[in-house]
Amino acid sequence: YTLDNDVLTTEQRQFYEDNGYLLIKKLVSDEDIERFRKEFMRICKREVNPLGAMIMKDESLRSQYGHSEKVVNKVQDFQEDKELFRYCTLPEV
Repeated sequence: YTLDNDVLTTEQRQFYEDNGYLLIKKLVSDEDIERFRKEFMRICKREVNPLGAMIMKDESLRSQYGHSEKVVNKVQDFQEDKELFRYCTLPEV
């Protein structure tokens, strides 16, 4: 549920209401996206193991992608990973 304000257009609000998400291109810099992607990869490869983080995998993709990050569909409770959690604190977000 979104509130009437001047942050999102009426169309953006309706899309969010209908679909539960909203994609805003270039909201976050390419440099930050690359840093977050690298940290995500490190977590998927277990190069780092943030305390309490859960890696959710879609096992039906295992035959197609093996043990790659492409089977990971969610990383949850990653607040102890300072680099990845920084995304949540970006003013743009």
